[in-house]
Amino acid sequence: MQAGADRLAREGAALPCAIRGSPGPDDREHVSRQVGPHHCRLARGTGYGAHALRARGGPPPAAARESLITETADLKRLCDRLADEPFVCIDTEFLSGQTFWPKLCLVQIAGPDGQGHAVDTLAELDLDPLYRLLNEAPAIKVFHACRQDVGIFFLASGLVPSPLFDTQVAAMACGYGEAVSYANLVHAVADATISKADRYTDWSRRPLSPAQLAYALADVTHLPAIYRKLAGQLDATDRWEWLDEEMETLTDPDSYRLQPEEAWRRTKLPPLPPRQQLIAQFLAAAREEMARKADRPRRWILSDEALVQIARTAPTSAGELAEIRGVSDTIARGRTGSRMLAAVREGVAAPLPKVEGRPKSRHKSPAAAALLRALLRQVAAEHGIASKLLASTEELDRMAAGDRDMPAFRGWRNQVFGKRAAALCDGRIALGVDGGKLREIPVDDPG
Repeated sequence: MQAGADRLAREGAALPCAIRGSPGPDDREHVSRQVGPHHCRLARGTGYGAHALRARGGPPPAAARESLITETADLKRLCDRLADEPFVCIDTEFLSGQTFWPKLCLVQIAGPDGQGHAVDTLAELDLDPLYRLLNEAPAIKVFHACRQDVGIFFLASGLVPSPLFDTQVAAMACGYGEAVSYANLVHAVADATISKADRYTDWSRRPLSPAQLAYALADVTHLPAIYRKLAGQLDATDRWEWLDEEMETLTDPDSYRLQPEEAWRRTKLPPLPPRQQLIAQFLAAAREEMARKADRPRRWILSDEALVQIARTAPTSAGELAEIRGVSDTIARGRTGSRMLAAVREGVAAPLPKVEGRPKSRHKSPAAAALLRALLRQVAAEHGIASKLLASTEELDRMAAGDRDMPAFRGWRNQVFGKRAAALCDGRIALGVDGGKLREIPVDDPG
């Protein structure tokens, strides 16, 4: 995996594309690309979801033939065949508990026919055909909750698979709730049940049993039906635009670059005074660099709790550092302790960043935020969409404080929710209850 780490550190990865149309075999001449960091616009007339519905079917997932691929020639034949399909469904199994870099153990693939294949990435085979399929073939790459899977492929190849479709994100726009699990989506769409018996398998051990393979393949053999269903719903409701921002984030290489200076964002930090916050950021960056170099989990270098306490106390010597819970005398006087003390010094000496504060309102009110949450739930229910796709809790608090610089007040979100939220915040509407349902009541302007 160190080769993957080196690739990850490189800048200038090829820019992937978010999708909004259908690059099927008969439609690819209609594809028009708009070069840019996150966009790939596919001609509206192709009907991305409509093509999925036209794509050839196959036996139900329960009858799908299962195969384990351990030879490069077999992988190449599979990838060459799938490259001509309108979409391919992908999942991964990996280990990440004892290393910094995740260890890819298995890649599961299924085409529109629902036939599952498991690629043994620990076998001595060349994975280049797989990466060409993921990064070069026009087939749409369908994942469920793809961030971890895509991150692993980015680590290995330096590229984000594209074009990309995440069924968990699409499900939020189709009324299946927030962050719906794959098992629940399979049950809702395919009326099937996913076994959890091998959920905690050690995927690095060989040989894999038939039960383990069946469990792994079930993660992709139901995806064609789910993709067709969601694509059809998105076509019917004309909601492809609703996915743009989320898909752009998922296909942005910067979402997967693990920059040490950004490591603090992945650290459990409580609210800290500005100087302590800055020290914590330097400590998190130092820990990130050491964990990467040693290929060990961050917590093995230094726990989040110890990191926070170091930031709070700003020790200046190994002796003071050793007094902190979770930091042994050996660690404090060794290489880790030396690097942490250096990070503390850097954090103490660095100038505090200018705070570009959001506009503060004298009318900030928890009551206003509570009303906005009620309105959000109402609007989400009206449109059959997960409320998270419209606005987060943090954004509602900002709205209550008078902030309007957020996605909720732009594009389709503004049409669906933002305008109504602004009217509530400005006092142009009030909320009431009528027959057990929330009702918006226009407020007469006294002027």
